[in-house]
Amino acid sequence: MKFKTGKVNEKRSPKEYCTWEEVEILTRIVAYKIRSSNKRYDAILGITNGGIIPARLMARELDINQIQFIPFRNRKLQKQEMPPLFGDKKYLIIDEIYDTGNTFSKVYDAVRRFDCDFAFLMRRFKDNDRDGGASYIGKVLNHNKWIVFPWERRIVF
Repeated sequence: MKFKTGKVNEKRSPKEYCTWEEVEILTRIVAYKIRSSNKRYDAILGITNGGIIPARLMARELDINQIQFIPFRNRKLQKQEMPPLFGDKKYLIIDEIYDTGNTFSKVYDAVRRFDCDFAFLMRRFKDNDRDGGASYIGKVLNHNKWIVFPWERRIVF
């Protein structure tokens, strides 16, 4: 099954709601895979906005004290706001979902000179790679539902 860009849409696609418990479980699954690889990271880079909370949770799981954010707004990488990266450090870049690969490709292009691995709580399809895909995945979805993460829900009073 090949993923078609633009097929999943926040307004038109059926929704699947992810719970806080599932986020915690997926974070632990990814952390286990990372620990099993025996890799160590100097810092976590969370891709805004979806990667902010997973970055914090992963930092807790891996006992990493340095968290920075890769600014991504309106489907564009804000290069002028990128944190400084150093050639002698190893970075783990986190986002909540690997969907079309567009975000991944833009971030990868910006950091490819540095020692970076990628981790995602979820991935749309197993074969929706772009530029080699991601290093660590918590769960492969294999469906076209729009995922609503708990931090995206609006509470109505």
